[in-house]
Amino acid sequence: MGEQSQHHREFTLERLYPNCKEHVWAAWSIREKKAAWLGSKELEMDFFPGGIERSGFRNSMGEHTSEGRYFEIKEGERIVLAYSMAVNGRVHTVSLATITLEDEQGGTRLKYTEQMCVIPPSDGVEGREHGWGALLDGLAGYLAADTRQTA
Repeated sequence: MGEQSQHHREFTLERLYPNCKEHVWAAWSIREKKAAWLGSKELEMDFFPGGIERSGFRNSMGEHTSEGRYFEIKEGERIVLAYSMAVNGRVHTVSLATITLEDEQGGTRLKYTEQMCVIPPSDGVEGREHGWGALLDGLAGYLAADTRQTA
């Protein structure tokens, strides 16, 4: 039948932040805060079920764009977001991401799970896992520097 034109993968990343859950939640739910740690000044974000999120960045590979929609938001606990990633206008992954927050050891355990359809050519799960790992590490730095706990 020839080479498979797509494949499905899943990965999970976890981080334990020393910040309270409300502080971590605010970093995901308030546009200005998320734009800061995501590194996307042009972030479009309508944070409610059915709302959209759009962002992008440029690197040596070209122009990267992400377009998504929020499907579930359980205040302070869970976000379910479906999104696509494109490079130079060509979609190469479509994903369902679930972000959960739990109180742990006086801080917050964040669990990021992504189920994705990879449409070659693509950097696939390795690229997405690397990218989200760097973003979640950047979130730690943002949370440490952000003295405003709420909006």
